[in-house]
Amino acid sequence: MNRDEGSGSGYAESIVAALGDGAYVLDADRNRVFVNDRLREVTGFSDEVLHGKHPERIVAEGYWDEATGERFRVATERVLAGESDDERVQLTTTLSDGSTVTTETRLTPLTEEAAGGSEGPTEVVGLVGVIRDVTERVERENELARLNERLERLSGFLSHDLKNPLAVARGYLDVARDTGDLDRLDPADDALDRIETLIDEALVMAREPAVIEVDLAPIDLDALATDCWESGDFGDPPADATLVVEEVGPIAADRDLLRRAIGNLLGNAFDHAGDAPAVRVGVDDRGIYVADDGPGLAADERSEHGDVTEFGVSNDGGTGIGLAIVERVAAAHGWTLEIGESADGGFEARLVGAEPTG
Repeated sequence: MNRDEGSGSGYAESIVAALGDGAYVLDADRNRVFVNDRLREVTGFSDEVLHGKHPERIVAEGYWDEATGERFRVATERVLAGESDDERVQLTTTLSDGSTVTTETRLTPLTEEAAGGSEGPTEVVGLVGVIRDVTERVERENELARLNERLERLSGFLSHDLKNPLAVARGYLDVARDTGDLDRLDPADDALDRIETLIDEALVMAREPAVIEVDLAPIDLDALATDCWESGDFGDPPADATLVVEEVGPIAADRDLLRRAIGNLLGNAFDHAGDAPAVRVGVDDRGIYVADDGPGLAADERSEHGDVTEFGVSNDGGTGIGLAIVERVAAAHGWTLEIGESADGGFEARLVGAEPTG
């Protein structure tokens, strides 16, 4: 008798064989004794793997990690011990071709009558596992979770960071109304500009990079960086700060998006690089860089790149959106953001992949 004709119930095997989903029968020792054609087709696993002891053999072959194997083992032991009539366990499996699939496996007991006839008790002699591919569902759920998290952060960002410029604008408008001093409208106008900037940045953060519209055109980096520096849109540079733009050719980029990225990096230097920072902007064989001679980031902060650029993360009580915006702009262009130490020991951010058009 070959292994596919083994100790599992013939009736159960007939059902398993006919199922459209991958399915199998395990004996009481967690050996697979019957596997349907669908499971063979999807996994591409050899008979030695399919009929080995589970989860031990699957883990040993590298198709499951230890944590996945342990979840499966606990679920099967509950069924085999008669503690559960229906266990469902979600598993991520690496297939023979190297791809991964997320499945939900339903485990139900396989029983037979114990000695004593039909009136006697039944004992669990194995179980039936039915596997359903839930990869797309899980991806949708994960995407929804990421979207909800982003919306929560955006909500917190807007509700918190819009309050201050709104209060400033209202305050100066009230003063102008009471006194007739129209000069009081200038700071109110500045506050409204700040609100507009915050909303624009929130809109960038609300979209996935793949759906952000990128209108490529040759951009003069010198003119763009100088405009960001002088406009005040990204903060005011310290009185003794200096900007040096290395001479480069035009950069193929979306002007508005690149301006926002460069502006946020310059604003970061204004806030963190000291009272008289020297800031350099240019392009080399690795991409656009913005570097300063300030204190920079500590080594542990540089190693935690993902935390530093995460939306809503700030080490000094700021908005926590500046570097997140830069990373989003880079991704929309097909570039990557790298941060590290500048040649002067300060902070350096680099848009890897950007290059002159000439």
